[in-house]
Amino acid sequence: MSGASAAEAAVEPAPAAPPWDKRPQVEALLQDIFRLMDYPVRLDFKDSADGSLGVAVHVDGEQPGITPGKKSFLVDSVQFLVNKAVNRPNTPRRWVNLAVNGFPEPRPEKGPTASAPSPAPKASAPPAVKPPADKRALAPAKKPVRDEGKDSRRHAPKDGDEASLQVAADAAWSAVAKALAEKSAKLGRPYGVMLLSTEDRARLVQAAAGVKGVTVTAEGEGHWRRVAFKPDKPAPMPKRSAMPDYDDEEAE
Repeated sequence: MSGASAAEAAVEPAPAAPPWDKRPQVEALLQDIFRLMDYPVRLDFKDSADGSLGVAVHVDGEQPGITPGKKSFLVDSVQFLVNKAVNRPNTPRRWVNLAVNGFPEPRPEKGPTASAPSPAPKASAPPAVKPPADKRALAPAKKPVRDEGKDSRRHAPKDGDEASLQVAADAAWSAVAKALAEKSAKLGRPYGVMLLSTEDRARLVQAAAGVKGVTVTAEGEGHWRRVAFKPDKPAPMPKRSAMPDYDDEEAE
């Protein structure tokens, strides 16, 4: 071999990796990511049986977001980023799987499951319909007219239901009921509390029953039913100052 041939052989580049081999690209990308994060890691690679590239990320001690032996959202995010970067469109794809301080477990193979075809339903002849003897039988039956007023009266709450309803005592509701009742009796102002369940209305009515100078009842129907606090001695509302009467004619 001549000297020129030996020099050419010495500088001959190494054969390029096949396009499906993502290891060089993955290794460079992971080293850059962890270097920018200031995480001292060591990488090991392994070809998995399912065709993916397994990467063991060895970490010394505990680093923020990485705990050995536990699932790490940080490593999952890095794995997602790496797969997006190396598996570009119109290029051979290979899944990259990361794990901390060990190689990841192979993914379970998903094979098609054979299922027995369901038998086709048998065609059955429609039952024979005999013509009715009377033509009036062909007319559709009329639906009974529903009495809406009767149903509303049936479900409408009766007066005094909340006062006699047995409910569990509640300290918070009792305090609210007594405070409103005492304020209504002292100031002579009526109050109303709406949008309560039947049990909560019963708690207010029963808790305020012993307060003097005020009558507490449940009134109204349906959505508008409320607990009313009515003082025995209502005070007149203060008169608001009337607007001044301006002259409509403009001053000349």
